[in-house]
Amino acid sequence: MKLRLIVAASSLAILSGCATTPEACDPSQEASLLAKLSCDAGGGYRARIDAGEEQVYQDQEENALFRDIQRQIMEQQRATRNELRVTNQQQYELERTMEQLVARLQNRTQEQLGLQHQLSEVEQQVQAGSSSQEADTETFEEREERLNALQEQVNRLQQSLGYTP
Repeated sequence: MKLRLIVAASSLAILSGCATTPEACDPSQEASLLAKLSCDAGGGYRARIDAGEEQVYQDQEENALFRDIQRQIMEQQRATRNELRVTNQQQYELERTMEQLVARLQNRTQEQLGLQHQLSEVEQQVQAGSSSQEADTETFEEREERLNALQEQVNRLQQSLGYTP
């Protein structure tokens, strides 16, 4: 009789273990001994652990993607800062060269009033472009437009002096 009772209890525990779900097997909640036994026998605890490990793996992959995106953004920022630094350096060199040219031409053409007027305009544009407040807030398009206007004036000045552009 005892053997039948043990067999019946065992089969009941096995069947109840199969009936549990991983969601019902939460180790942080109070559960009866029979519920714990059924979660252990039915694999509910193992399924929760596997689901947690899978979630950690997915989180690690997403974290790696976020780090990759952050690295790419930092590289683009660094490249932009370098490009801006190079552009500013080139702008500075262009302004210095323009100042040298204007100074040489002023010395050479003091008698010619028309050329002196053109030189004054070029010099004013160079000085306006070299103000640090404007250069910092100026966009690439604005700078390109200003440089194109300056290039046109230099070409006209070259033609006035008899040089071929």
